Amino acid sequence: MTHRAKKRFGQNFLKDPNILKKIVQAANIKQKNVVEVGPGKGALTAFLAEEALSVTAYEIDTSLKPYLKPLQEKYSNLKVIYQDFMKADLTSLKPDSHIVANVPYYITTPIIFKFLETDSLQSATMMIQKEVQERLNAVPDTKAYNHLTVTMLYLTEIKKVMDVKRHLFTPRPNVDSAVVQLIKRNERELTPNQETLFFELVRAAFKQKRKTLVNNWHEAFQIDKETLKTYLLSYNLLEHVRAEQLPLEKYIELTKGWVYDT
Repeated sequence: MTHRAKKRFGQNFLKDPNILKKIVQAANIKQKNVVEVGPGKGALTAFLAEEALSVTAYEIDTSLKPYLKPLQEKYSNLKVIYQDFMKADLTSLKPDSHIVANVPYYITTPIIFKFLETDSLQSATMMIQKEVQERLNAVPDTKAYNHLTVTMLYLTEIKKVMDVKRHLFTPRPNVDSAVVQLIKRNERELTPNQETLFFELVRAAFKQKRKTLVNNWHEAFQIDKETLKTYLLSYNLLEHVRAEQLPLEKYIELTKGWVYDT
């Protein structure tokens, strides 16, 4: 069988069995329900089916059926759905399900947010573009630290598993990859209403990274600059502080004390 990778689907196939085994080991999915996004030719799928209680794989490319059908025949716990994962209705997923996947780079962020929005999904162990991994694992006062970093740190525990060089894929992508694991935080500090405000504040804070927090929030919420300066000072923050200088904990504090209309 021959299959030409389709660029429009972001297909880059990883074949190294040692890395595939490490991904499955890091995912800790023994006797758990797994969702795979983009099984491709089934290299990772086979290892998942050996470990997991069940595997539901979403594949958008129907031309890969000849590769996946033998796996379905071999593993009774494997179900392949030929559908765009981003359009899939996940309400029927079994509770305590876990994503394990080598995801297409062009939909990495949408997949992450669909994971966050789906209550039955508890963790995601994914091969993603290294640049995105660096944002997820960034620390304050670094170029990679942004609103996605703060948001994800609040909602999940983030663990980098390993780097994966580009030459290990076919076809070879233009960038290196990394495997990360996201585990949802079941207990969070803020109430639902406070969380809505938190996400608004963080998004606005980073809208223009070269501007100060005061200027970004002034433009976003039309609050007097002097009022904002006084508010920041009450939390021992200088008026010229920028969004990338604040850790997650400080954004949580500022959200809890916020009394202004947004």
